[in-house]
Amino acid sequence: MTDKSIAQQVWSEIDEDIILRRALEREIISLKNLAVYLIKKRKLSATLDAVISAIRRYHQESNLEKKYEKARSIIAQSQDIRVTSNIVSIAIEKNKQTQEQLQKVFDKIEYEKGEILLIIQGEQSIKVMINEKNKEKVLSYFPKNKILSIEEDIAEINIQLAEKAVDTPGIIVALSTELMVHDINVVETMSCVPEMLFFVKQKDVVKSYEILFNLCKIKKEK
Repeated sequence: MTDKSIAQQVWSEIDEDIILRRALEREIISLKNLAVYLIKKRKLSATLDAVISAIRRYHQESNLEKKYEKARSIIAQSQDIRVTSNIVSIAIEKNKQTQEQLQKVFDKIEYEKGEILLIIQGEQSIKVMINEKNKEKVLSYFPKNKILSIEEDIAEINIQLAEKAVDTPGIIVALSTELMVHDINVVETMSCVPEMLFFVKQKDVVKSYEILFNLCKIKKEK
């Protein structure tokens, strides 16, 4: 195996693991232990010194941590964070009929009362996020055989980011990684810059709010 192919495999493995990359850049991981781990995982037919050399070269060329810290600094300038509970996600089959019916739903949502209607359109389906109290009303517009799934007990966390966020790489990664390391499953994400919306299960909303609130460094009202 050539030095180039060893380096390519080592770099590929590190590239795919953001936590490993950050630990490497922070110099809080043993290069020897990491090399042993990569040799075992990749079954590399290379010497320990060769793998350590490849790791060192990767470390010298990477600046992930700087990008990550830049994203966190912009997130820390967020203006507000709000929670909306009792949300339902309805996935419907995407076709001409359901798209026409969907247009009628807009008129039934009372936005002035804080009700929500969020739509995500894919190639084969359309996902509709609404308040739980409007569930039956919305379902009545679509044939039962066109409803693909219904997921309840969801909460929305809306982060009002700083305007700079739109031009800053890594904002979504920094936010979602923070939730991931705390074992929070993100059901869905949406953005309407400068707003960033995370949808989590109702049981996780308090923990998720506290994590993101602290990350955003929003001042609590006295």
